[in-house]
Amino acid sequence: MAKLSLKNIDKIYPNTNAKAVDNFNLDIADGEFVVLVGSSGCGKSTTLRMVAGLEEISSGQLFIDDKNVTNAAPKDRDIAMVFQNYALYPQMTVYQNLAFSLILSKQNKEEIHKKVMDTAEILGLKNQLNKTPNQLSGGQRQRVAVGRAIVRKPKVFLFDEPLSNLDAKLRNSMRHELKILHQQLKSTMIYVTHDQIEALTLADRIVVMSYGVVQQVGTPLQLYQYPDNLFVASFIGLPQMNFFDVMVTDGKLKSDEFEIKLSQQHIAVLQSKMNENIILGVRPEDVQIGIDLDFCVNIRENLGQYTLLHGTIGNTEKKAVFKLFGWTEQKSGEKLKLSFNSQKMHFFDARTKKAIR
Repeated sequence: MAKLSLKNIDKIYPNTNAKAVDNFNLDIADGEFVVLVGSSGCGKSTTLRMVAGLEEISSGQLFIDDKNVTNAAPKDRDIAMVFQNYALYPQMTVYQNLAFSLILSKQNKEEIHKKVMDTAEILGLKNQLNKTPNQLSGGQRQRVAVGRAIVRKPKVFLFDEPLSNLDAKLRNSMRHELKILHQQLKSTMIYVTHDQIEALTLADRIVVMSYGVVQQVGTPLQLYQYPDNLFVASFIGLPQMNFFDVMVTDGKLKSDEFEIKLSQQHIAVLQSKMNENIILGVRPEDVQIGIDLDFCVNIRENLGQYTLLHGTIGNTEKKAVFKLFGWTEQKSGEKLKLSFNSQKMHFFDARTKKAIR
């Protein structure tokens, strides 16, 4: 186990002035599970590869247990990385794949056998040790890839979208297994994904990135309840938050589609924005049947515990998605009256896109 510190990390590729990673700063505690999340091209995998030593750090410093490893070779960082494509040796058995790095480091046979068997026990692979990778399912191959990292007992585990090649059912089961594995090993783990569900369910803390820049760092609950800006608000949450252009005036939020009376608490928060345009954010689940908003249903998706309603606001083409709990029977073209949960409305500056708190 180890703590990490990334200080003012930049990544600039040759022949370009664009920064793939821009001034990345993060302290990771010993035993913490940190997830880097963002859309493709946001710099999350590049950051992970710089931690691994597979990408050169253009500027800034990287410390592992207070030791400066900015320019250290990958083999000198005591890290292990699990890749998206498993990276198993196809001609070797599961046992040989697990043992390979230990053999290279010239450990004795008894110690190698014990480490391999202990790892196989943790990952439920004891019955698969004599099989080759082509005889395994996708989930079993991914467990072997994770096992190759575990068997070395590194200071830090790095995961680069390890579940993206699996089908939905296997992703769910492997996600649970990784969470249990972290609880068992109590190791420091950094995990990269574009899947917010993986981020929300696995992480102790989440780092949201966009265009190489860290947008917000926090626990899953902090990011969900208190997004710092419009990007984080739109990225975290499924379906994503609905946004409306509104004006704050006369103690109300006014738009072309609706008018909502503000509480004294909201008036205090928005005092500096009176008679200005702002952006109102409302999560799909933070509505109920009410009086404030005319909503026309276009598509209904019954998902058992709740129903997603896709439609338009008022007489406009403004689209929105709302979630009603339970199995509902609204039909296409049906009109509803809805109200927002006033305690869970989010406000953003129309110019800076930063949250107004």
